[in-house]
Amino acid sequence: MSIQITNSRIYTVPTDSDSESDYEDYKKYNPKTKFISQEQEDTLIKLGCAYNPLEEYKRSHLYKNPKVYDQQFATNMQLHELKLKNDIDQMLKQQRQKQQEELNKMKALLSEIKLSSSSKDDADDDKAFEEEIKKQRKLVDEAIALDKKRSENASAEAKAKADAKAEKEKKDQKEKEKKEQQAKDMKEKKAQQLKMQKIAQSSAVSPQGLEEYKQYYEKIEFYKTNIRPKLQNDVFRKQCFQAKLLIKRTVSQLQADHRVVVEKYNTLNNHLLGIKSQSPEAFEYMLNQLAKFILMQAKQEIHATAFAAYFLARFTYLMCSTIPEFLPYLMGRLLKRCPYLIPQYHDDDPTLSHEEIKSRLRYSIKNKEKKTLETFLEHAEGQKCYIMFFGALCQTLPDPGQPENPLPIKHAWIWLARICNMPPREITPILVNGLLEVCAIRLLQAYPNQTVKLFKLIRETICPLYPVSSGQENIAGIKRLEMFLDDYFRTGKPECVPEKLPPSV
Repeated sequence: MSIQITNSRIYTVPTDSDSESDYEDYKKYNPKTKFISQEQEDTLIKLGCAYNPLEEYKRSHLYKNPKVYDQQFATNMQLHELKLKNDIDQMLKQQRQKQQEELNKMKALLSEIKLSSSSKDDADDDKAFEEEIKKQRKLVDEAIALDKKRSENASAEAKAKADAKAEKEKKDQKEKEKKEQQAKDMKEKKAQQLKMQKIAQSSAVSPQGLEEYKQYYEKIEFYKTNIRPKLQNDVFRKQCFQAKLLIKRTVSQLQADHRVVVEKYNTLNNHLLGIKSQSPEAFEYMLNQLAKFILMQAKQEIHATAFAAYFLARFTYLMCSTIPEFLPYLMGRLLKRCPYLIPQYHDDDPTLSHEEIKSRLRYSIKNKEKKTLETFLEHAEGQKCYIMFFGALCQTLPDPGQPENPLPIKHAWIWLARICNMPPREITPILVNGLLEVCAIRLLQAYPNQTVKLFKLIRETICPLYPVSSGQENIAGIKRLEMFLDDYFRTGKPECVPEKLPPSV
C-alpha cells in the first residue's frame, strides 16, 4: 500500500531508487505518486509528513489493542505480501519473457534485415562486378578494335603507299615508254619523211601510188593474219574448197556476151551472199579467191584475145559495185602482181641485184628446175595484160539502173599522168600502149582537151626518150605506140581494141 505525501516541502523523494529488490524494480516513476523505501516511509509517517492508512490503522487500533494484532494476521499478511510478490515476479517474468521474445523477434528481424541487406549488397556487388566486367570487356573490345583499326589503317596506309609507289612506278614506266615510243615514232616519222623525200626525189616510184597500194594491201594482210590460219581446220577448209569450185567455174565461163556476164554475176553474187550469211570468214576467203581467179583469167584471156579485157572488166565492175569488200582484195592483188600500176620500177636501190629487182617486178619463173626467169618480152606482155584489164575496168560504164563504177576513168588518167612524169624505161611504151588500146576513147570523152595535150606530149616528147632494151625486144612496142598516136592525129579517132571480134566473112 502506497503512502501519500502530505507535505512535499519538507522532503523530496529522490528520482532514482537504490533498491535492487523486485518490488522496487516493479515501481515506475509517476509524477503524481512518488515511491519511497519502508524506512523512509516510516520516518515520514513519524514526522507527520506522510499518510498511510494501514499504518494509521495499526497505530490507532492494533497497537492500542494487542489482542487483535496477533501472529496469524501477521502471517497472513506476509503470505499475502509473498503472494503479491510472487504475482509480481510472475508478471515480471512474463513481461521479461515477452520482452525477450520481442527482443528475439527484433534480433531475427534485424538479422533478416542484415541478411537482406547483405544479399542486396551481394547482388549489388555482383551487378557492380558484372558491370565492371562489362566495362572492362568493353574497354578491352574497344582497345582491340582500336588496335585492329590502327592495324588496318596502318595496312591500308602501307597498301596505299605501296599502291601509290606502284602507280607512280607504273606511271613513270608509262611515261618512259611513252617518251621512248614518242622518240621511236619521231625517229620512224623522220625515217618515213626521209624515205618519202627519197621516194619523191626518186624517179623509180610514185609516192601517191605507193600509198594507195599500201592501203589496198592492208586487206591482204588481214586475210593472211585472220583468215588463212583457219584453213588448218579440216571442216573449214573442206567447206571453202567446195564453195570456191563454183567461183572458179563461173569466172572461167565468162564470155563477151553481155547477157552471159550479167547471168554469171547474179549467180556468183547470190552464192557469195549466201556464204556471208553462214560464215563471214569463209566469205572473206571467197573474195580473196575470186580476186585471184579473175586476175589469172585476165592474164590468160587477154593475152589470147585482147577484147576479153572488156567482159572480164564488166563482170569485175559488177562484183566491186555490189560487194564493196571485194575491191581492196582485187586492187591489192592487182598492184602486187603488176607493180607498174603503182608505178614502181625498183631500180633506185643500188644494193639490189639485177635478179632481186626482177623478182620485185614480178618476173615469173619459167623453169623451176633450172630456176630460169621469163624473158623481158614475155614479162612485158604479161604485165600489159594487167594494164589492159585495169584500163578496161576504169572505162566500163554502168547499164541503166546499175550502181556507179567504184574505179571510174579518172583512175586511168591518174596512172597515165604518173607514169609519164617518171623517166621512161624499156617497158614503159608497151604498158602505155596497152592502156590506150582499151580506154583512149573514154579518156577523150571525159577529158577532151587535156587528153589531146597528153597524147601530143607522149608522141612528141616522151616517145623519143624511150630506151631500147639490150635485146631490142621493145622496139615493136615503141613503134606500135607511135603508130597508135599517129593514126589518132591523122583520123581524129583512136583505134582501140573492139569489144568483140568482127564476124567472120
